[in-house]
Amino acid sequence: EMEHTTQADLEMIVQFINLLAKQLKQSEKHFDTSALHISIGSTPSMFFHKNSLNNNTLELHPGNYVFYDRQQMWTGACKREESVASFVLTRIIGHYPDTERNSIMVDAGATALTKETTPQGEVCAVLGHPELECYRMSQEVTMIRLRDQSSSFQFDDFALGSSLLLIPNHSCLSAACFSRYYVVDEKGLCSTDAEVIDEWIPVSGWA
Repeated sequence: EMEHTTQADLEMIVQFINLLAKQLKQSEKHFDTSALHISIGSTPSMFFHKNSLNNNTLELHPGNYVFYDRQQMWTGACKREESVASFVLTRIIGHYPDTERNSIMVDAGATALTKETTPQGEVCAVLGHPELECYRMSQEVTMIRLRDQSSSFQFDDFALGSSLLLIPNHSCLSAACFSRYYVVDEKGLCSTDAEVIDEWIPVSGWA
């Protein structure tokens, strides 16, 4: 449904841009439009336009296409979580086997992920574990439980001290929480022996 909505919205933008370009062309006798550029943004529009924007002076600047996140999964800009390239590495620090909670705790919270929401709900997601729900977050921790609360959590499969990768709702905001990004080889992404092949230092702060 969102893909159809995005496509319809983009087609409206295309019509507007083409109309604007036509009006500018007619105005060339009044001022020079050769150096004029039309600039639009958003990651979904970048991947839904299907070359509809036939204009040499058009600039597209999708801000999130480098990373993607759960929001972009919802818009349809990326189809699967395997397309997301920005994660927060977290450790499991608590087991809560009581029937009321039946959950685990990890050591990444709002200061690592922010509390931005997405239409899917939840505060983030666990890469590779669609059966898990990240249902509550505080400043420093996130609580994770089974979607099917009638089942018992298999705590042995999620040992204390082991690691998980969290998919942010909004990677731009989450990325701003960190002073460096570690780039790992794709094959080892979900492995405990993943190799760090590069380190990126982001530009931050306001000039």
